[in-house]
Amino acid sequence: MKTKLTWLLSLLLISAFVLSACGAGAATEAPAAQPTEPPAAAATEPPAVEPTEPPAAEPITIAFWEQEGDDVDVFIDGLIADFEAANPNIKVERTHYENEALRDQFQTASLADAAPEVVRVPNDFAGPFSVLDIIAPVDQLFDDAFLSQFFPGSLDPAKVGGTLWGVPDNYGNHLMLIYNKSLIAEPPATFDDLIAKAKELTTGDVQGFAYNLNEPFWGAGFYGAFGGWPLDENDKPQFNNQAFIDYLTFVKKLKDDGVVPAECDYNCADTLMKDGKAAMIINGDWSLGDYTTAIGDNLGVAPVPPINGNPYTEMTAGKYFMVSKAVVDDPAKKDAVTKFITYMTSADVQKKWLDQFKRLPSNSEVAKDPSITSDPILAGSMADLAVGRGQPAAPEMRCAWDAWRPNLEGVMAGTLTPEDAAAAAQTAADECVATLQ
Repeated sequence: MKTKLTWLLSLLLISAFVLSACGAGAATEAPAAQPTEPPAAAATEPPAVEPTEPPAAEPITIAFWEQEGDDVDVFIDGLIADFEAANPNIKVERTHYENEALRDQFQTASLADAAPEVVRVPNDFAGPFSVLDIIAPVDQLFDDAFLSQFFPGSLDPAKVGGTLWGVPDNYGNHLMLIYNKSLIAEPPATFDDLIAKAKELTTGDVQGFAYNLNEPFWGAGFYGAFGGWPLDENDKPQFNNQAFIDYLTFVKKLKDDGVVPAECDYNCADTLMKDGKAAMIINGDWSLGDYTTAIGDNLGVAPVPPINGNPYTEMTAGKYFMVSKAVVDDPAKKDAVTKFITYMTSADVQKKWLDQFKRLPSNSEVAKDPSITSDPILAGSMADLAVGRGQPAAPEMRCAWDAWRPNLEGVMAGTLTPEDAAAAAQTAADECVATLQ
């Protein structure tokens, strides 16, 4: 009986326990899990991409030929080094030639499809180069905005047939009166005054006045003062006229009267000034740096005084970057060349030419620099440009030079009269022009 009762009590306890467990489970059951969405950013953000460097520009080499004097080789190499540092993919290989050699070599190389990409040359190279169709017009390389930084007068000497063929990094290349203040305090006001002072000052080893007697470039200013010019408005040589005869008569008298040395070329006048033995000479702006070194504060500069009231009309020009025609068809080289010329003609580089070599700028803003306006030498040189005239670049000018020189030499040597020389120069020039057709 006890055993049966014990069994029944155990059964009741187990049942109660089971019911209690079921009730507790219903009271504490967690709600069903709801699906969760990822954050919006995680749903839309693309996979991270590592930044990449832009591809390096392809290396390119451009050949550059120039004909400057030895005194500026190191300076030009310094400019090139600065350009290469700023443009590490561009290598510039410079080659120096003498003036005529560069012209001939460039023409030959161009016709053989082996020309350098860019040259820096006098303005008159534009004539033969453009006729041979071996250089590119500037408007195929640069726009008007780029060209607007230059004096219009600095661009004109590189135009042939109305087309611009070169970009200048300086403006001038003009002749002027250079005098030694220790020998003559003030420049003469007229050429008659110059003649009188030259005779007075020519004593012992001192020469009152000197210039390059037999070089037509020096003769152009005299010819201009008498109303002439080597080419007419149609680029035809003009020598057989009264103005040319009068000019030749005038310069011959300077020699006969002892106003100038009996024999004097460029080196003659240059050495006299550097040695302090010339009171006055006619020379170009390119010489100012050397004369400043040689005679220092005694250096004076002024326009060559007028002759019979008319200005000594020296030719003006500069040095010009001209580009091989082949460059236009090569986008990579065209880009490299335009960058190089942009740098080499920039205001900063022109200021360096001004500071180190007294070369007047073609950039109109640099011309306002206090180093010009406050410097009597540079201000005098700039004033001299006002009475100058752009040197013609037409191919006919080469004929004019070649016809002019031997006949000027004949007059100065006394073997030709001015009249005969004028006629002979005209004939020689016309015959040369006929070969250009």
